[in-house]
Amino acid sequence: MKKEKKGEGKVRVIIMMVMMMVMMGCNSGGVKDPEKVFLSEMVNLGKGFLEVFVSFGDMITGTLGIKAETKKSEIGAYFTKIAETMKGVREKLGKILEENGKYEKVKFKVEEFIGKISKIEEGAKEASKGATGEAIGNAASAGHGATPANKESVVSLVKGIKAIVGVVLKDNEGSADANKTGDDKKDIGTLFVNDDGKADAKEENIAKAIASIGAVNGVDVLQAIAKSDENPFVDSANGITKAKDASGIAVAPTVANKKEISEVAAQKDAVIAAGIALRGMAKEGKFAANQNAKDANAVNGAVASAVNKVLSTLVIAIRNRVDEGLKGINEILGEIKQGDSTVAKVSE
Repeated sequence: MKKEKKGEGKVRVIIMMVMMMVMMGCNSGGVKDPEKVFLSEMVNLGKGFLEVFVSFGDMITGTLGIKAETKKSEIGAYFTKIAETMKGVREKLGKILEENGKYEKVKFKVEEFIGKISKIEEGAKEASKGATGEAIGNAASAGHGATPANKESVVSLVKGIKAIVGVVLKDNEGSADANKTGDDKKDIGTLFVNDDGKADAKEENIAKAIASIGAVNGVDVLQAIAKSDENPFVDSANGITKAKDASGIAVAPTVANKKEISEVAAQKDAVIAAGIALRGMAKEGKFAANQNAKDANAVNGAVASAVNKVLSTLVIAIRNRVDEGLKGINEILGEIKQGDSTVAKVSE
C-alpha cells in the first residue's frame, strides 16, 4: 500500500504544479485575452482531472481483509463496488471530454483511457455475479465431503477476472505455469473428495495446498484464472482426476475413490491456487475436511489465503493502471499549447 500512496502523491503533485503554473500565467498583467481564455481552460481541465484522481484515490483503500468467515456474497459486493467506482470515473471523464473535447490530444488520450476503464467496469460486473452465498471457508469440524462450485458462477468469475486482467496486467506479468513446489501436488486432490474419503483431507495434504498457494505471486494466480476454460467440463465420472485448469478444479464433482489431481497441466502451483480461489469465491463451492477442528481450520485458512491473494493483487493492479492513465492524461495537459484546439485550427 505504501507504494500506491507514493504513486498517488506524485500524480497529485504533477497536476497541482501544472495548475499553479497556469494560474500564475493567468494572473500576469501582460497576458492577452485569448491567452487568458486558454490558460483558464487549462486550469479548469487540471481541476477536473484532479477531482477525478482524488475520487478514485478514495474509492478502494484496500481489500476486504479476507478471513475464513468472509462471505462469498461480500466478495460479490466488492466486485460491484469496483464496477461502480469505474463507472463514476468514466462518467466524470466523459463530462470533462464534453466540455473540453476541442483539444484533440486530450480527447484522444481520455477516450483511450475511458475504453480501459469500461473494460474493468464490465469485468467487475460479470465477476460479481459469480460470488454469492455463504462463507468462503466453510469447512466444519464435524467433517464432510466437498461440493463442486456452481458452474455458472465459476464461468462469471473467470470471464470477469479475465476481462480485468487483460487491461491491468501485461503479458509478461505473472505466469499461469508458475510451479515452485515438489511433485506431490496430486494429493491436494483430497480436498475435493466425497464424504467417504474425507479422512484424507488431513493436515499433511492441506499443508501441500498451503505450500502451493504460498509459492506463487498473486499475478501468477490471476494469469492462471485468466487462462482457464470459460466453459469447464464437469466430469461426473472422473471428478478431480481429470481437471485440467483452475476452472476445472473449481467445478470438479466428488466421485468415489477419485482423489488425486492427475492431469499434468493442473499440477502447477499457480493453477492449484487459482482453482482453490475460484471454488472458494463461487456459489456452492466447498472443500472436504477431516473430522476435527484442526484440519477444518487449516482448510479454511488455505482458502482465505488463496482468495486474499487474488483480490489484493487485482485491486493493486487496477489502482496502478488507473494511476498510470491519469498521469498520462496530465502529461498531455502539460504539452498543450494555445492554438492546439480543433476550433482554433478550423478558424485559422
